[in-house]
Amino acid sequence: MRTTDAGGSDRYTAGRRDTGGTGARPLPLGVIAATVVVGLVLVVGVLVLARGVGREAAETAASEPVTAVTLPSPGAESQECLDLVDALPESLGDAGRVALTEPAPPGSAAYRMPDAEPVVVRCGLPDPPTFTVGVALQEVNGVQWFNEPDPDPAVTSSTWVAVDRPQYVAVTLPEGSGTGPIQALSDTLEETLERVEPRPAPVG
Repeated sequence: MRTTDAGGSDRYTAGRRDTGGTGARPLPLGVIAATVVVGLVLVVGVLVLARGVGREAAETAASEPVTAVTLPSPGAESQECLDLVDALPESLGDAGRVALTEPAPPGSAAYRMPDAEPVVVRCGLPDPPTFTVGVALQEVNGVQWFNEPDPDPAVTSSTWVAVDRPQYVAVTLPEGSGTGPIQALSDTLEETLERVEPRPAPVG
C-alpha cells in the first residue's frame, strides 16, 4: 500500500512478507547418530587396513634371504660343521631361519629377528686373533663363548665365538637381540658337537 505523509513525500509501509518457505528443521537424533557411527567405522577400517599392510610388510622383510660375506673358514666343510648346520633349529630365540643368498658361504646359516635384523651362524672359522690366554669367557648352557670385538667402533652388532668345540662356531647378533639366540645355539652345540678344551693363543 502506498501512502503520502504530511510533508508530501512518498514511502512504502512496512508489512509482513510471506516468502512461502518453511524454516529449517533439525535433523533427527537417529540420523546424526548413524552418521557418526558410519564415520567411526570408516576410520577404524582404514586404521585396520593400514596396520594389516604394515604387518604384512614386516613379515615379508623378516623372511627375506640374508647375504653373508664370505670369510676364511678352513673347517667349514668338515663333518662337524656339516652336522651342526643340519642340526640347527628353525628358530634361535625370536629369530626365524631364512635362506642365504647364493652363493652361500659353506658352514653358514642365517636367521632374521622379527624386525628383520639378521643373525648369522658360521662354523669352521680360523682361530680368533684376539682369543689369547687370560681373556674372559662366558658360559651359556654349557658352552664357553668368547666375545670377538669388532675393529670398527660404529658397528653395533656383536660376534660371539664358541671356543670349546672341535670347530670354532661364531654367531653375529644385532643389538637388542637378547640372550635367546645364543642360548638356543648353545643347546644345539651341546647336542651336536663334543666338548674340547679351549685353545687360546699365547700372549705376545
